[in-house]
Amino acid sequence: MSVNHGEASSDAEHLATEPVASLFVKHFVPICIGMLVIGLYNLIDGLFISHFVGEQALGAVAMVFPIQMGIAALAAMLSAGMATLVTRQLGVQQRAKAGMIIGHTLQIAAVLSTILLLLGWLYPLQILDWLSVQAVFKADAYAYLHPIILFSFVAILLPVVGDIFRAEGQPHKLMLLMLTASGLNILLDYVFIAVFEWGVSGAAIATVASQAAALVMAILMLMSSNKHSQIHCSFKPGKWLAVLATGAPILITQLCLGWQAALMNIQLIKIADENWLIAYGMLSRVLAFTTLPLVAMLVTFQTLCAYNFAAQNMARVRKSIKIALLSMVLYATLLILVLIGFAFSIMTWFTEQPELIAKGEIMIHSALWGLPLIAFMLLASGFYQAIGDTRRASFYSALRVLFVFTPLLLILPLWFDLNGIFMAIVGADVIAALTTCTLCWFHHKKTRLNRLEVSNAAY
Repeated sequence: MSVNHGEASSDAEHLATEPVASLFVKHFVPICIGMLVIGLYNLIDGLFISHFVGEQALGAVAMVFPIQMGIAALAAMLSAGMATLVTRQLGVQQRAKAGMIIGHTLQIAAVLSTILLLLGWLYPLQILDWLSVQAVFKADAYAYLHPIILFSFVAILLPVVGDIFRAEGQPHKLMLLMLTASGLNILLDYVFIAVFEWGVSGAAIATVASQAAALVMAILMLMSSNKHSQIHCSFKPGKWLAVLATGAPILITQLCLGWQAALMNIQLIKIADENWLIAYGMLSRVLAFTTLPLVAMLVTFQTLCAYNFAAQNMARVRKSIKIALLSMVLYATLLILVLIGFAFSIMTWFTEQPELIAKGEIMIHSALWGLPLIAFMLLASGFYQAIGDTRRASFYSALRVLFVFTPLLLILPLWFDLNGIFMAIVGADVIAALTTCTLCWFHHKKTRLNRLEVSNAAY
């Protein structure tokens, strides 16, 4: 695969020269648009399932959603780990090493995809039992999950190939891939669910088919372009560890979200009833979509931070931290106000049942107040991942869900019943944010940002 090093370098070197604020916007906008469109088909999946199949079917999808999040977590680990390492290598003008990282990441993706294929083929019913799927949901849950697991290689490879463009300063190409996947998925959702009446399996097939089309498009774009690093696919499993370690914080974050969803499902069924679970599934679709700009801001920040940290330009690193944190907090605050102000209208997108609408409104009004504080945990994890401190990045990725939210969710409902669930969500946001700020402040005082050095020993 040929490469023009002069053209490829110019794509990345603007990360060190353009003003940080304008650079942040330039990278954020296409990434955000692409993510929102991807998130839109996840939201529309829920709308189609709810209206054309039924609210109970949406509850079944919510029960197995943690597995889908787990697959997405593996993909995010590989793509984020690869992109961070590639960006660092470009920051020190090591394009050959960047190509090696891409090749090793593709090898890991192939291995993980094979493992998931075997699990989905041999143990689909055991996976449903492990998720504690209720009998009333089991048929629809199986119909949705089985195609997702069997063809999970598509969901893993697409983000990896797409993030090659992001890592090398070409976010517009990543946006194009996301637009293609999401637009096709929305179209196929209508055809398979509303026209062919394939039910929840139609939604799953639409997702797989649209991602496969985008993956083919991404491969063709790579083969026809000379503005990226040459991919080296030499088989060296020992080199995989650097990609896995760098992407581990993202994996932990995504797995924690899946764990949170699974634990919420179990607690809602145990303490309340299945209607609360269905309402939570509807709200989760909305939140998964509306919080994507926060993820786009984080991805943008990591790209700028990793490149400039590798280049030892600490002034630009500090500037990117300030811009990202302010942007994330302001957006999350605005998001809360909008969700609370339009809670009734939002729930009517999914259902006309007054009981489900009322339960969704209660959740929105009770559980979202701590959302702006999540910005502190996201930024801390993203920063330490960008500079290669995977131990601290992993800790901040797990802090809120594993160390704070889980014990609160298991304990507070014993005293406060359903209100204890809402208290656990908000309490976890507050406690985790205060802990993050305190620990980061002490670490900053101890080491000072301008004394940190990036380590490229792995490659």
